[in-house]
Amino acid sequence: MSRYNTYYYLLFVLLIMGAFASMAQNDYGITILGLVALAFAVIFLIQLLWHLKQKRTGDLMVRLELISLITLSSILSMRVFYIRFPFVEIIFGLAGLILIVTYLIKLINQWPVLFSSSGYLALAVGLFFTAIILYTLSMTLIPFVPGLAEPSGSAAFACVLGFLIIGFWKKPLLVEGEKQTAFQFVFRLKDRSVVLVALFLLFTAYMGLTKINVLPRMYSDEFPQAYFKLVNQAESGNANSGSGEYNHEEFKRQYDRFVNRHIGQDGK
Repeated sequence: MSRYNTYYYLLFVLLIMGAFASMAQNDYGITILGLVALAFAVIFLIQLLWHLKQKRTGDLMVRLELISLITLSSILSMRVFYIRFPFVEIIFGLAGLILIVTYLIKLINQWPVLFSSSGYLALAVGLFFTAIILYTLSMTLIPFVPGLAEPSGSAAFACVLGFLIIGFWKKPLLVEGEKQTAFQFVFRLKDRSVVLVALFLLFTAYMGLTKINVLPRMYSDEFPQAYFKLVNQAESGNANSGSGEYNHEEFKRQYDRFVNRHIGQDGK
């Protein structure tokens, strides 16, 4: 993963810049966020193609992880640009479920090896993987069971805090003949776990700071604020989609028709 670190750092910088630009009510901020999500999908796709080219055995978990991340990043990018397609929530949920199962298997495989060397390191890495699982669960549950999304995110953040406490408190421990801290161990993992935790922590920090009014919410004036309220209702599972069309989709269709009609009149 080290060969992609430079790209990850650049995308994190762009992500923060886009978020602050959006909070400052600049429309290009939202565009940057959508392009960053798309760029993550492209990087994950490149990694997947490289793994497929290697044709090595034992890479199934890596490929499943990358496929789920490509799907999640692509859908998040499409959400920014108001692009929807049938069953998008189900596909998003399945991708999240695959990522959860992938990291659960990694946790099960790593735990006995680490516990035999150090119980503290096993606990730290266990909390680290559990945080990813819970964060992904929180993100995946929003369209289906929104009431459980926030508690899952809070539990994930608690796991990250536990990992950080153990990482700073315990000195390097002997693992497979080499002294390592919990931080060194996770940074040497050949997966995207550190990137995922960093992204989730940024999102958690933003959500927490907006709730206490330290940071403003992100802004876009492409559509009226009523549209975004309807989108939030759909994502939280509170929108009425019994007719096969979400309320915000009907609103957008009617709004586009209104704009086109008036632009046409102005053009005359």
